[in-house]
Amino acid sequence: MIKKWIKYIGISLGVLVICATILYGGWRIWLNPYRETVTTFEISEELDTVLTGIEAADDLEFIVTRLRERHPACINDLPEAARKMYEQEYVKLSKEKNVTVLNLWQSAAQVLACLGDAHTTVRPYYEDMKFLPLLFSWEEEDLICIGGEYEGYFVNKIDGIRVSQLYQRFKDQFSYELDAWARHAFASRINRSDYLTFVGINTEGRIELSMKHPNDKNLINKTFVFQEDEIATPSVLEPFYSYSIDIASNVGVFTLSQCIYNEEYRAAVEDFFIALQEEEVHNVILDLRGNPGGNSMVANEFLTYLPVESYQTGSSRVRIGSFIRENQSIQAKNHQKEYVFSGSVYVLTSADTFSSAMNFATLLSDNGLCTVVGEIPGNMSSSYGDILSFQTPNAQLAFTVSYKYFTRPDESKSDLPLIPDVEVPANDAMEKALQLIRNN
Repeated sequence: MIKKWIKYIGISLGVLVICATILYGGWRIWLNPYRETVTTFEISEELDTVLTGIEAADDLEFIVTRLRERHPACINDLPEAARKMYEQEYVKLSKEKNVTVLNLWQSAAQVLACLGDAHTTVRPYYEDMKFLPLLFSWEEEDLICIGGEYEGYFVNKIDGIRVSQLYQRFKDQFSYELDAWARHAFASRINRSDYLTFVGINTEGRIELSMKHPNDKNLINKTFVFQEDEIATPSVLEPFYSYSIDIASNVGVFTLSQCIYNEEYRAAVEDFFIALQEEEVHNVILDLRGNPGGNSMVANEFLTYLPVESYQTGSSRVRIGSFIRENQSIQAKNHQKEYVFSGSVYVLTSADTFSSAMNFATLLSDNGLCTVVGEIPGNMSSSYGDILSFQTPNAQLAFTVSYKYFTRPDESKSDLPLIPDVEVPANDAMEKALQLIRNN
């Protein structure tokens, strides 16, 4: 009798092991969103490398296959605009005898741009990049030089092509949700040799810029050579966070330039709020201008020091194989810390406040916990995100695919970007927040 029971138990355990193995295998092969992803990118082929038309078409198909497998918008095949663009570009590439990596990049970028998802992008990956010795920004509709000898000069043409024409070429081949993000991306990348080539500039030799003097408006033509290192902006040189306390102004400023969630960040936030309590400071400015995103947990940590027992989260849709998992918006318990701040919070945003940084500002705003000052952030407050990374087999183009869609906590505003309570140019946001504090 005992032997019989042992036999039954052994059979049952065997069946359980087999079932578990099948389920785990199914998860790994068909359901796990991270299957076949890469953790580090390999160097891409040079832009002038020639592929056969079949190789280029295969790379494009590889990208589209990943979209169909992982992206929430592609659960029932590509959206119509993306499908038509893919079919057009696939036929064009496959009919060509030779296709450069540049041409493939442009074709793939046009397909992804049809999704309207700023997180689903494609580009070549190079460790050694060449740069013009200039930085650019927008002043209304004009591209201007910032810093250095040509500070404030208006850029009219690059290599004989009008900036407006180059920008339109860029927009046609770039993944973005809001014009403000496309403008920022163009201005911040157009000093790079790869993106100049992307919009049709010959980067083999010197690059001529036609510029207007900011004062007398005289037109000058100046040629520049590429250099190995980009001119670093101050934000690049600083740590990912900093904070200061101004007792006289009754304000503490916490600046977060990247959403990095680690012990260093947690300790810094704790030290900041302890200092506020000790110095009896009643106003906080959270500066998220220029923050490109990262880990969304930075927002939850910050909330633990605010005087709310719970807060509304956003909902999400997660692509798992051929299924969409719905995560509902909930009233989440706030695990408050000992040092709870009960004053006023002001959040500064800019057009390049992006992804998790935008979510940070939106979470506080939709829960009525702050006053947002500055510009509309770079992507929609309800948008795709959480990216998966891949590389194509032939050109080694690096591309990312979103597998989640996030809806902001206040779903009544899900069709809107995060609109600041006080809308001012990003450069004026700090002074405006300080003025609001003085007035209050």
